Amino acid sequence: MHKFRVWWNSFKTVALLISFIVNMVLLVVLLIVMMQIFQIKNGILEPLIDGLHRNFVGLDQAVIERTIEVEDEIPVQFDLALNQNTNVVLTSDVPIAASASFTLPGGGGVINGRVDIVLPRGLILPVELNMTVPVDTTIPINLPVAVSIPLKETQLHTPFDNLRSLLEPYVRVLDNLPSDWGDVPDFTVDAIQGEGVNLVSPTEGSENPWPGPDAGTVDTESGVEPGTESGTEPGTDAVATPTEGETAGPEVTPTPIQDMGIIAPPPQ
Repeated sequence: MHKFRVWWNSFKTVALLISFIVNMVLLVVLLIVMMQIFQIKNGILEPLIDGLHRNFVGLDQAVIERTIEVEDEIPVQFDLALNQNTNVVLTSDVPIAASASFTLPGGGGVINGRVDIVLPRGLILPVELNMTVPVDTTIPINLPVAVSIPLKETQLHTPFDNLRSLLEPYVRVLDNLPSDWGDVPDFTVDAIQGEGVNLVSPTEGSENPWPGPDAGTVDTESGVEPGTESGTEPGTDAVATPTEGETAGPEVTPTPIQDMGIIAPPPQ
């Protein structure tokens, strides 16, 4: 019995020591997470959630604009009715033999005979066409056709709108939460008093997500994207150096969008 008590006391001591160590580790981890909570919110969660929400809205508002070359042959079958006056040209000499009656002057009587004449090649004759011409042929077609398909008018609108509705509450919550430690006291006081704290209230990011800030805008005169200088390689980050007397603001990293060839440029 004495040995059991000694063993039990040793076990409790070791268990308390292990529990203390685990609690201290968890406390340190919690403190580290709390210190980095706004970096995680502003640098990971908001860009991820807002980027997905914004791009799903952009996909729903996108328009597929392409020019399709149409090459085909169309069969044509119909009867063409002709009824008009025209002129024809003889391509060769045309001999004509016909019976004729000649009346002699002064009561000399009538002589019946035969007349042979030749119409020369190149003679222009006025004729009347009154006939039906059957037409049976094919017409080759080779022309560009401009196609403009708004995705919101297709079956893709429903899944895009569902994804937007799924992410919008998270966008509102993240936008309404404090962004740094300076906003925490006022947020806490408002939350305790029940004034002005509605985490799901609409925000600018949820109401007008597309286009995003400086997304897809290009200077039409210089052809340079905002935030970059002339001569900067595409895809490289340009860091602006604040002048004297200015304070450098936080660097904004927009979510990259890959053009797969079916998305139209975002509306200006």
